[in-house]
Order: sequence, then C-alpha cells, then structure tokens
Amino acid sequence: MKKFIAILSACVGVFGLAVAGHAQQAQTPPVAPSTSYRLRPLDVVQMKVFQEPDLDTVYKIGNNGCIVLPLVGTVKVGGLTLQDAQRLVKELYEKDYLVKAEVSLFIAEYSPQRVYVIGQVGRPGEVIFPPEETMTISKAITSAMGFTRIANKSSVSVKRKMPDGSIKVFDVDVNAIFRDKNAKDFPVYDGDTVEVAESIF
Repeated sequence: MKKFIAILSACVGVFGLAVAGHAQQAQTPPVAPSTSYRLRPLDVVQMKVFQEPDLDTVYKIGNNGCIVLPLVGTVKVGGLTLQDAQRLVKELYEKDYLVKAEVSLFIAEYSPQRVYVIGQVGRPGEVIFPPEETMTISKAITSAMGFTRIANKSSVSVKRKMPDGSIKVFDVDVNAIFRDKNAKDFPVYDGDTVEVAESIF
C-alpha cells in the first residue's frame, strides 16, 4: 500500500490529531464497552487493520461526531455503536482500497459525562462521571456536597432533553430516597440538570 499522509479536517479540529499521548494510552488494554453504548464526541477510538500497520492509529472523535481516516477521509461515527462503526469502516475500506478488510475498533478512552446540579446544594455545578457508571440523583447531590439547610429535599426537579428536542421535567422526592435505604434511586443521565429549590417552610 502506498504511503500516505493523514489529512486533518475541520471535522475533528485539534481533536482529530493522533497525538503521542493517546498512542501511549492505547498500549493499555482497550475498554470493553456495552454493546448498546453509542460513540460520542471526545471518545478516543483505536483502529487496527489486519496486515495494514499504516492504518493502525488512534483518533479522538470530533465535536460533530466525525473522525478522519487514512485514505477514506471524513467518517461520521458519532451515534453509532462500536459494532456499527466497525462495519461502516470495513465497508469503506473494501469499497476502494482493500479486497478484504479486517477492521477492529476499540474504545481507548471514554469521554466524560456530565450532570448539572444547581440550587440549594453545597457546591453547585458539574458532576462528571464515566459512562460505565450508573449515576443517580442521590449520588449527584452527594457529589455536589449535599443539600443546604434550606433545601427542599422532597421536591427536586430533573430536567432532561428528550430525543425530539423537548424538555421533560421530573419531580423527585430525594428525601424519601435518603431516608429509606430500600427506596429505588432515580437515575440521571448525561446532560440532565438537577435543580434543588429552596424550602418555603
């Protein structure tokens, strides 16, 4: 295969560059994701192509979900499962460059996920957690240094952006969750905003 120069595009900006730091990081065992996990901006993806070492590299997914692959160019993988992305890359290489491409994709590093906790908590702001961890409303509030003394613990709102773009608001009695160890905690997800209002009493 001819030597090539990987061309960076605006799709990935500075994040498309396979820097030495990520190359070293990729030497550690890649993360085994859930089969339902969908690739996100800032995930670091390692690619290996059997008997094509020039194609083996590491990419950080750009903010618009794209990576720039050698020879192939810009490919949008954001929103795909790892298996679907692997299938897509295989098809693209087999279309014009390789007779039979054996492509393997791995997640070398997950992008962090964020929940925003505002209002009557000790430290309002972002709560960052890895995607393999299940975040709940009680964990998020605890990470934000807990309730203030004037917090309304029985009516905490969770605002969530739905796939259709609408905002859904959930009202959660966190006080009941803290009181009863057998109570079912309320899960929160990347991008959720947890708002703790002031008690009127």
